[in-house]
Amino acid sequence: MKLVILHSSDTHGFLMPTDYQNKDNYDAPISLSRVSSVVKSEKEKYGADNVLVTDSGDCLQGSPLASYTQKLPEDEGLRKFTEAYNEVGYDARALGNHDFNYGLDYLSYYVDNNRAPFINDNVLDADTNVPFFGKEYTIVEKAGLKIGIMGITTQYISHWESEDHIKGLKFVSGYEVLAKLAKKLRPQVDILCALYHGGFESDPLTGKATEPHTGENEGYKILTEIPEIDVFLTGHQHRRLNLVTRNTAIVQPGYRGEAVGKVIIDFDKDTNGKVKINEMTTELIDSKDYAPDPAIEKIIKSLDEETQKWLDQPIAHLSEPAPIDDAIKGRIEGAPFINLIQQMQLWFTGADVSATAIMSESAHGFSKNVTMREVLLNYPYANQLCIVKLTGKELKEIIEYSAGFLEKDKDGKIKFIDRWITPKPMLYHFDLFYPVKYEADLSRPVGHRLTKVTLNGKDLEDDKVYKLAVNNYRALGGGFYPAYSMDKIEKIFDQDYVQMFSEYLTHGDIKVDTAKNYKFY
Repeated sequence: MKLVILHSSDTHGFLMPTDYQNKDNYDAPISLSRVSSVVKSEKEKYGADNVLVTDSGDCLQGSPLASYTQKLPEDEGLRKFTEAYNEVGYDARALGNHDFNYGLDYLSYYVDNNRAPFINDNVLDADTNVPFFGKEYTIVEKAGLKIGIMGITTQYISHWESEDHIKGLKFVSGYEVLAKLAKKLRPQVDILCALYHGGFESDPLTGKATEPHTGENEGYKILTEIPEIDVFLTGHQHRRLNLVTRNTAIVQPGYRGEAVGKVIIDFDKDTNGKVKINEMTTELIDSKDYAPDPAIEKIIKSLDEETQKWLDQPIAHLSEPAPIDDAIKGRIEGAPFINLIQQMQLWFTGADVSATAIMSESAHGFSKNVTMREVLLNYPYANQLCIVKLTGKELKEIIEYSAGFLEKDKDGKIKFIDRWITPKPMLYHFDLFYPVKYEADLSRPVGHRLTKVTLNGKDLEDDKVYKLAVNNYRALGGGFYPAYSMDKIEKIFDQDYVQMFSEYLTHGDIKVDTAKNYKFY
């Protein structure tokens, strides 16, 4: 006898098979519509009563369609958006950190209008310490088995999200709550699953640390210290994972609906009803091999058409383009688009220094005629701008940390160290700084690479306080940088980056700074 579990995560609002780079291309190997076809095909193959379908969040934000939907009244946009997810036929879901980006009212509408229950064990009401959303757990019967499902999200949301978006909430360790709940549920079920919008802080096979153990990702700790869990359904890191280790099946299905995680549990049940698991296998089903689901396309068609029209709206005209021809090269060598972001951040804040990262590997910067499409493809995140007060010593520590992302290969070519490329590309953590002029010698030890840091021709003073313009994700701890903390934030601006670009690019003539202010050697 077989139970099949299908798992999606991090679809980020890519409901149609397009990345919106080209409005006429709907052949992208991604999308919820392809995920839905995978699910329906597998249910036909195994029988719907033998297939459990789950998702671990990050659905509401990330695509141009999601951005446009958020601008509409909920009954017009979010209703259709939610119907598309309902069409997949999920049995249980969990929340992701980006699902909080548009505030609690928006998220509550989405949760309330989903047919599948949201399982939430570690996002609590700050006053009562009970789950703020959804159910503590659910028990689903499939293939004659009782399947317990727990659900958690990364506790680090409070480090990234603006206070008004999470007011009244308390985020606690997913490990801590699952350790208790798993013991309670295990005697009641045949199979115990954990839905987790989070990933692995250490390699699940070797235990080698793959990132600082900050609590953002607790997957390895959960895997190794909560043996009651049979199936671990993960997300957040956008990794492609499928393996069985420590008697636990693990999947993580990538990003934007590129794959569906599949767990097959082969089992026997004796005359007393006791279940014996014979074997667990895992795989990733690439959704590119499945045609988009017409039912989802029908639901979303009008919303998608409106999104494409919105994306082609001109926002501003620049006297010269601000390109970034290659994201990797631009980070290392500089690019006009990077400078333009820095100029914008300084214009809004009046800060002394600006820090920014390239947020998309497909970023190409702005043409002379800037459209909403260009803005969203270059800066897809719903971040907010902050002013952070730092001493010169702290600012230099931050710049030093960023210089630690780089190394030289045997041929002397500058490249990013593997830690920021594998197991998950995380180059959106690599910040550049402006208008400080700085140089870093990559042959020197990490933390001691800066050979020059000046502002307006003067060295940064260790004890002097400077104002830094940077996004709230970084200011609240994203990227593991030193020196940042909530108490150093002087101001958080209400607008997101799309709104800021719209205002900045239309306020008057803009001269894009094309000079390079940093050097790695």
